[in-house]
Amino acid sequence: MDELTYKDLSNNELDTLKDMYISSRVNSMTEDDLRNFVKEIIIDQIKGTVGNAEEKEAWEEIKDHFSEDLSKKILEVKEKCNKNPKVEQKSQEDIEFERRLGLLKQQQEEESSKDMW
Repeated sequence: MDELTYKDLSNNELDTLKDMYISSRVNSMTEDDLRNFVKEIIIDQIKGTVGNAEEKEAWEEIKDHFSEDLSKKILEVKEKCNKNPKVEQKSQEDIEFERRLGLLKQQQEEESSKDMW
């Protein structure tokens, strides 16, 4: 069996798995203040991914954290996401449009910072 990757999940499923990862990681810590701080950091780090490289990095971190339970967690995510009829599934065209829009914004920001110099 081929190893699962984040590309095997829909965006909603991947976000749900990320939420599960964040909760699991935070619950394994002790101090309340530290938990709140670390949760904010992990949310930014895992859910704020931009581009393939960052998504791969977040996926590796999730994979390492859940290790042997990853397949079980993915099944939970798939069941949870498929049971919720309110969950909106984006079409491939919408996903591609959003990706291109993000790249365009990134290019505009890069050009804007080049213009300042």
